[in-house]
This record gives sequence, structure tokens and C-alpha cells, in this order.
Amino acid sequence: EAHGVFSLECLSCHGLGKLAMAEGRNEEGLEMFRNALAASAFNEGEEATFELNILLFFTQALFDTGAVDEVEPLVQRYRSAAKAESKKRACLNHAVLHSIYTSARLHEARG
Repeated sequence: EAHGVFSLECLSCHGLGKLAMAEGRNEEGLEMFRNALAASAFNEGEEATFELNILLFFTQALFDTGAVDEVEPLVQRYRSAAKAESKKRACLNHAVLHSIYTSARLHEARG
């Protein structure tokens, strides 16, 4: 099943990205997060949780490594996905709050 394959790829790349970042292999970690985010786009039948979890860790890793320029295009995607998931569940979730925080952090970094 296609969705299962992309779910596994998404989860694997996400986990490898977190591990690489924890071990100080930042470029490898960021590349794994990029791959996970790309794979999350093919999980159309899934809830947005794959995309939201990756965006949470990926945007944080980008800020931590000083790659602020790469965060900017992801902020709107993050906020849109979080808002859609919150609306679907009919409640405010942590992703909405974190996406707003990410937006504020970007604004602060841009000075």
C-alpha cells in the first residue's frame, strides 16, 4: 500500500534526523528532516500529524543551526497545517500554539 510505504519513510527519516541532530551531525539531520517532510506530502489519506511533527522538529532544528532563511517558507505551511488539524478536531491543539511561536521566533530572528 502506497500510504504505508510513505508513512514508514516519513517516520524513518524523522527518527534518523532527530538522532543525527542529537549526535551533532546537523547537515545530515536537516537532510533527513527534508526527506521526511517530502514523504509526508504523500500521506494524503493520513491525518496531518506526520507533517506537523516533522515541521515542529525541523523548524526548531533550522533555528538551532542558524538556517533562518529556510524556516521562512515553512512557517506558513506549518500554521496552515496546524490550523486545519485543529479545525478538524474542533479544538485548539499544541501544534497551533507552536506554529504561532515559530512565527514569532522568525519575526524576532529577522529583527
